[in-house]
Amino acid sequence: MELSSIAFIPDGNRRFAKQHGISLVDSYRLGTQKAWDVMHWLSDYPAIKTGTFYTLSLENLTRNKTELHLLLKIFDRELDKAAANPIFEDQNLRLRFIGQTDLLPKKLKEKMTDLEKKTEDNKTRTINLAIGYSGQNEIVDAAKKIATDYQQGLLKLSDVTTETFKRFLYSDFSFPDLIVRTSGTKRLSGFLTYQSAYSELYFLDKYWPEIQKNDLNQAVTEFNERDRRYGK
Repeated sequence: MELSSIAFIPDGNRRFAKQHGISLVDSYRLGTQKAWDVMHWLSDYPAIKTGTFYTLSLENLTRNKTELHLLLKIFDRELDKAAANPIFEDQNLRLRFIGQTDLLPKKLKEKMTDLEKKTEDNKTRTINLAIGYSGQNEIVDAAKKIATDYQQGLLKLSDVTTETFKRFLYSDFSFPDLIVRTSGTKRLSGFLTYQSAYSELYFLDKYWPEIQKNDLNQAVTEFNERDRRYGK
């Protein structure tokens, strides 16, 4: 099956900063630039219609105030950059944010909503940014929505299937065929818990600021060589 949906866990920014003796600010700046690079590299793969990035986990929102302020400041700056960046129109990209975004400052939430509206008619590829995201919380929130609809008589229990359940998640998009994680850490850390049931995993022994186009090419090549049997 052709690769149509890919997701990234951009891990290792803090360790990269420590290893190279640079500030956390500079490391995160390099990391965000790599995210832009990857978005451009994906244009070489027209079959890939969905790209999802683990931007900020729900747990990240509990980091010390200094680092959290730094992360949100960088994210705020990147939202402004995104609003002015021609890539979304040039490549016909739709931008969506998934997660508990209501936990973010109002100013950030407003900018995110504006970007979603600005790009909502673009159809070539969807870019999802998971922010304030937890896979377990997403499933719990979906269960609450289902319970509410059932209580209100809008849904029968027999209507709940693995297919209909997707509609109650933060966003209904093509589940990732491939998840790429940098830094050498071999776990998903709560990323797309429901959606990753049959995802192929690729762990890259590089920190996120070090990822290169050839690394993406290698990940896609290895995916194409795997035999996906879906448990059969």
